[in-house]
Amino acid sequence: MKRWDFMLIGLTARNGRVRFTGPLGEVLGRGLKRHQAAFLVASLFARLKRGKPLDLVGMSCSIDKDSVFRARPTGLFGRFAAAGLIRGIEDWVNGKGRPIARRDGALVYTSYHPPMPSHAAMKLLANRFANERYGHPLPTTATLQVTVRCQANCEHCSAARHRRAGTNELTTDQWKFIIRQCEDVGAATIVFTGGEPLLRQDIFELISSVREDEAVALMFSNGLLLTEENVRKLKDAGLDAIHVSIDSPNADINDALRRIPGCFDKAMAGLRRMKAAGIMTGISTYATPDSLRKGDVHRMIELAREAGCDELTISDLVPMGRLLKEDACLLLSDTDKDELCRIEEEQNAKNEPPHIITQGHINGTTGVGCFAGWSQLYITAYGDVTPCDFTPLRFGDCLREPLLDIWKRLAGHKAYVNRSRCCRMQDPVFRSKYIDSVPDRGPFPYPIELLGVEPRALAESRERKCSSLGVRG
Repeated sequence: MKRWDFMLIGLTARNGRVRFTGPLGEVLGRGLKRHQAAFLVASLFARLKRGKPLDLVGMSCSIDKDSVFRARPTGLFGRFAAAGLIRGIEDWVNGKGRPIARRDGALVYTSYHPPMPSHAAMKLLANRFANERYGHPLPTTATLQVTVRCQANCEHCSAARHRRAGTNELTTDQWKFIIRQCEDVGAATIVFTGGEPLLRQDIFELISSVREDEAVALMFSNGLLLTEENVRKLKDAGLDAIHVSIDSPNADINDALRRIPGCFDKAMAGLRRMKAAGIMTGISTYATPDSLRKGDVHRMIELAREAGCDELTISDLVPMGRLLKEDACLLLSDTDKDELCRIEEEQNAKNEPPHIITQGHINGTTGVGCFAGWSQLYITAYGDVTPCDFTPLRFGDCLREPLLDIWKRLAGHKAYVNRSRCCRMQDPVFRSKYIDSVPDRGPFPYPIELLGVEPRALAESRERKCSSLGVRG
């Protein structure tokens, strides 16, 4: 039986400085430094190792034949001080339900998260602990709009307003620098999106730059360029999963919405090539009140099943991008969302692919709430940092200042410092305060400071956030 061993909390002493290492150690370190006695004792232990990591609390994991995750504490203090923590991790993992796949023996519960156990998954655990201890995690998902270019011209495109005539997109080296920053601040999932990511000739190099032990690499694509050659290159680059956007199970309707004849057939053929290459596949779609009542959701499930997809993600059609100022009639009602959640639960109870993920559940009151500015950030093709791809609000430029500083500004803003139990871009109060006043001509994303946020209130909010993270504002 394969075993995985991780150091969760460690100490190192180097050049006269002591620091905590390991995913949980970095979280705990911020708090322990406030308790001088505990920190001094820890420092003495670390110096005994003279630069070598001292394993204080570790975890040894295995997976039995029934895909049940098992863990036991290791390390200097693990056996008598962290047994409860390790049992909690074990219960949390096994409570996630049926894994949808296995990768190198580890369990995959969704393509959006790294497999368990893995070093990247330990980062997710650490962020969960940070959330419970400090009230706000660091970002675990970074979505990178590597290009605004696209062959399609979708009327609902969320990226269309980001296009800037005469402005160069980020270079290969700039994106590599950003990817490393994302991993270092906590991201365990790096999402490549666009536009169409495959229009960048360096996309395979960018995917390869994602460190396997730090994060999984996921791509969203229109599927038009998933040729045999590109599929091989994606696999060689280390892409973990791909989601192809399909707007309707009806080919003619899909092609009309995307304004490209034959788009549906090419996308489906690309999905099958990716699946045959051994890469996790999914369909990304959305629901409207009309499509839900016409039964398109059920037909989309059948389509994903026929293509051998591992997952089907069903988002709400959120007024954004070209539809930013559209009427709220596009929004699903609470009754619609309840029906989507019922379909999700019914399908997933069958324990057969595709695994269904609905925004109505995951971002709603029955799930974990809004990810934007809480555990997720989005970076445009020009380096602008926003809460998510749906939200046209700019909090900084990650080429001009450290990403962590921008994240603290975002996470400390009064609109994001507290968790929202629903998608903010569907919240009428949030939209009236932050979105409706965005000028039609932009610029996009719109600088948050231009919305008239009171400087003093912003500074106080940021200071509270910095304090909770144990750093100076």
